[in-house]
Amino acid sequence: MIIRKTGALVAGMALATMSLFGAGTAWSADKTSVKIVSPKSGAVVHDPFMLRYIYHKGPRANHVHVYVDGTLYKPTHANPVRMDIPKGKHVIVVKAATRHHHLLGPKSQVTVTVK
Repeated sequence: MIIRKTGALVAGMALATMSLFGAGTAWSADKTSVKIVSPKSGAVVHDPFMLRYIYHKGPRANHVHVYVDGTLYKPTHANPVRMDIPKGKHVIVVKAATRHHHLLGPKSQVTVTVK
């Protein structure tokens, strides 16, 4: 009987701790999400083009950082974002960020070819 009560107590304490400090990834607890909606991955675009995304900000999220081929293109609040990048195949990533520019977990990625 004591073992069952102790086990239940430990499980209850673990659940309380998880709810207090957040369990899982920061973005699931933060309710932040980002998704690039245009252009679609694999698209052929002409320079310049507009990058459009859906951004649901949780309490820690403030803006996004746009990366091209792994290099920061710009931090921005703008949507859409005017993209002026060289011709060729590129990987574009949009990542959620805090007001202090710390990156959160959510991101979205597309590959495009600029003509």
